[in-house]
Amino acid sequence: MNNLILVADDDVLTRIHLRELLEYAGYQVVEANDGEQALVIYNQLKPNLILLDALMPVMDGLTCCERLHNLPGGANTPVLIITAMYDEKSVEKAFAVGATDYITKPIQWSVLRQRVRRLLDASLMMQELRQQTQQAKAREVKLKMALSAASMGTWDWNILRNKITWSGNREALSGLEKGSFDGSYETFLCCIYPEDRERVNDAIRRAIEKGTDYDLEYRMVLPDGNIRWVFSKGVVFRDRLGVAERMSGVDVDITVRKQAESALEAYANRQALLAELSQMALAGVQLGALMQKATKLVAQCLNVEYCQVLELLDDRSAFILRAGVGWDKGVVGHTTIKNEKESQSGYTLSSEEAVISEDINREIRFTIPQLLINHQVTSSVCVAIKSRGTPFGVLGTYTSGSRSFSKDDIYFLQATANLLATAIERKGTEEKLRQSERRFQIIARATNDTVWDWDLQTNQISWNESVRKMFGYSPEQLEGDADLWYAHIHPEDRNKIIRDIHAFIDSDLQDWSNEYRFRCADGSYAYIFDRGYVVRDRNGEPLRMIGAMMDIGDRKRIQEELQRQNLRSKLFANVTLKIRQSLQVDEILQTTVTEVQKLLYADRVLILRLLSDNSILVVKEAVVPGLPEVLDQDINDPCFGEKYIEKYSQGRISAIANIEKSNIKPCHVKFLQQFGVKANLVVPILLPDGIWGLLVAHQCANPREWTDWETELLRQLADQIGIAISQAKLLEQETRQRQELARSNEELQQFAFIASHDLQEPLRKIKAFGDRLQVSCHESLSPQGLDYLQRMQNAAGRMQNLIEDLLDLSRITTRAQPFIAVDLTQIVEGVLSDLEIRTQQTQAKIEIGELSTINADPLQIRQLLQNLIGNALKFHRDSVPPLINIYSQEIETEEDSRWCEIVIKDNGIGFNEKYLDRIFNVFQRLHGRSEYEGTGMGLAICRKIVERHKGKITAKSELGKGTSFIVTLPL
Repeated sequence: MNNLILVADDDVLTRIHLRELLEYAGYQVVEANDGEQALVIYNQLKPNLILLDALMPVMDGLTCCERLHNLPGGANTPVLIITAMYDEKSVEKAFAVGATDYITKPIQWSVLRQRVRRLLDASLMMQELRQQTQQAKAREVKLKMALSAASMGTWDWNILRNKITWSGNREALSGLEKGSFDGSYETFLCCIYPEDRERVNDAIRRAIEKGTDYDLEYRMVLPDGNIRWVFSKGVVFRDRLGVAERMSGVDVDITVRKQAESALEAYANRQALLAELSQMALAGVQLGALMQKATKLVAQCLNVEYCQVLELLDDRSAFILRAGVGWDKGVVGHTTIKNEKESQSGYTLSSEEAVISEDINREIRFTIPQLLINHQVTSSVCVAIKSRGTPFGVLGTYTSGSRSFSKDDIYFLQATANLLATAIERKGTEEKLRQSERRFQIIARATNDTVWDWDLQTNQISWNESVRKMFGYSPEQLEGDADLWYAHIHPEDRNKIIRDIHAFIDSDLQDWSNEYRFRCADGSYAYIFDRGYVVRDRNGEPLRMIGAMMDIGDRKRIQEELQRQNLRSKLFANVTLKIRQSLQVDEILQTTVTEVQKLLYADRVLILRLLSDNSILVVKEAVVPGLPEVLDQDINDPCFGEKYIEKYSQGRISAIANIEKSNIKPCHVKFLQQFGVKANLVVPILLPDGIWGLLVAHQCANPREWTDWETELLRQLADQIGIAISQAKLLEQETRQRQELARSNEELQQFAFIASHDLQEPLRKIKAFGDRLQVSCHESLSPQGLDYLQRMQNAAGRMQNLIEDLLDLSRITTRAQPFIAVDLTQIVEGVLSDLEIRTQQTQAKIEIGELSTINADPLQIRQLLQNLIGNALKFHRDSVPPLINIYSQEIETEEDSRWCEIVIKDNGIGFNEKYLDRIFNVFQRLHGRSEYEGTGMGLAICRKIVERHKGKITAKSELGKGTSFIVTLPL
């Protein structure tokens, strides 16, 4: 809150009067009626100025002012004490407790306004000064930190008194303890490196006497003997007469920069030496001279007395000192050193890194050769010279003094070894290339292939003599750059081959091959198989490409013939597939003419139907645009009569290359010309009972020789069309028979229902009157009469059961329900509930395993399982309680279809499996009625239900041991 003034006075009228005056002047005012309340308000609102009445109850203004100074920020808040007129003691006390000013009552507004404004301005100014002071202190701290971090120090030299003042950082820069510098100019000069002392003194003298800039770099000697580089810059201050009074400046530690510059200069020098060696290697300098130059440059650059190249001999038993500097006369080229693992050279050869010895006399990794002992070598560093992993030898440098080799020293030595390895490998590659060139010339003269040699550096291609025989050119006619080669590639192949071969050259592969057409001297094109090999340098850069062209014209013709045969087989398979899939004759005929027209490039392909009056109907046609269409036309060929029909009926095929030069009748020629025909191929379509029609191909643009494979294709297709038509007729006949059989089955089912219904009525009467006779006439009937009556009742009951089973059998298809998800566990539990009494009577034990859920008719599945489980309870052995196992399992067939296999296994009487086919037939029984009750319909009903579900039912049994019924249903 800005310009907030706290007025503390116990007099209300005074507070009101002051509030009005101050608010009128634009200030905000808060009030307090005593000193304690004023302190509370100050802590809450932090006013910019406080007016305190000196005399107030509870806590007077002077006490309040004193306490206010002890609060945070209170000492910086201006306080104006209000006193009575001539109250000098209160004024003195006010200033003593920290009041800023005072004003006496009665208060004059003009005086109060000036003092309030002055106090507020002064408070604001003091606040800004305090902030600036804090910022200045902070900058001073940062400056000291920056100077320290930058290794900088300041100095000031009073020239008149010869007194130099150093900052603490500047003393540290000279390696001196803080306060140990005596300040004399002479002591300063003693700290400077002797060689730089005179230069520094002259620079200072010129700056003082001539006014030149003092700006230079020099070295200092630290008390411990180390050298430190310093950059010094200073300014001379003069009096009004121009006399130099003092000189001040800054010194910066630039040792790290100087070291970096020195290292960079050394690196540049070493790179220049490596470049010099590399140029010598590229120029083809002999290896011996290159190695000798390398040893000289290494010794010079690393400032050592000795350097050598040890070459590993072919038998790898020893090294020979191939090149070196610093050694005694007669050593280089003659001295050998054994290649042993414990020797220095052998150890280096097997090492992946440089082998450094700062003192070989203390070395325990390997033995020291006598050569180094004789030359009093102390320190050494050696690296292996390896070309693509193959060792060539060792490059070593040695000194008699104790020496620590730097990373840069080792890098330079390794780089030199690598350069020598590259030169050695290049020499080997060049020798191999010369041998390859000789072999190439021999092969080029001996082979029948056209051999070419492409120099990728000059872009020139040369050819062998075989180019004359293969393409009709002399080798000189094709010699030139690659563009001449490209120009002879067929236009359709050219861009692809150029892209392919350049992509291959740019890759890291070596073997290339492709097929394309190459123009011969007579203008024709030869199919060739071209293969090449790229020769690359050790960096993978392509140098040369050598290739050979093989004439593959015969192979191409065979491939084209195979392709035509594949197309013919594909068309034949397509028509055959349509015959097997649908037997839609119309679709098969249309596919035939369409595909034959495309495959043979014929102008028109027709299927003609020969009618009973010897007329011809065009039933299918495929024709190129622009030719007249003849589809659905009745064609009357005056020459086509019984004679032609008889020949075609016997399988005759007519292939006419040019109708105008053939021996056919003029009327037939005229008939064909009205459709634009110049050549035709006619194949009969035969059925078992005679000819059905013709498959015809027309060529209208020009005469055409029909090939054997084209004739054979149409013959095979005509045979397939004949088969399709015959099978379609059979299908039509079979469809009619199935429809007739369906009607018969429906009538039979209706008859069975009516018959069974009509039969049940008299049976019910027979059974009813029989029951009455047994009740009413039981006493009057003789035993024989009662026996006859019982037999009649039994026969009527069996007849009733038989009729009900027949109805069940007929309802399997007539009253079937839709398939739904059926839980076999629930179905089996329901069946066992229905058979509970029989289960108890036979003391049967029934075990239920895991059962699946299938998609089926739930009522029929229940009837199926009830019949099978009922049989298992019925056909049990005497004195042996039935044991029945019921379970299912999922199985998969070779066609990847999934099935549910349900098994009902018992330990009953079993049966001979030779009767397996009989037990599922209607009214078939293996036992008499006296042994086991039943009609012989149960298993027939089971099979009917399983067949309706597209499944299978069978059984496995062993007489006297039990039976397993197996039902397989689709999931």
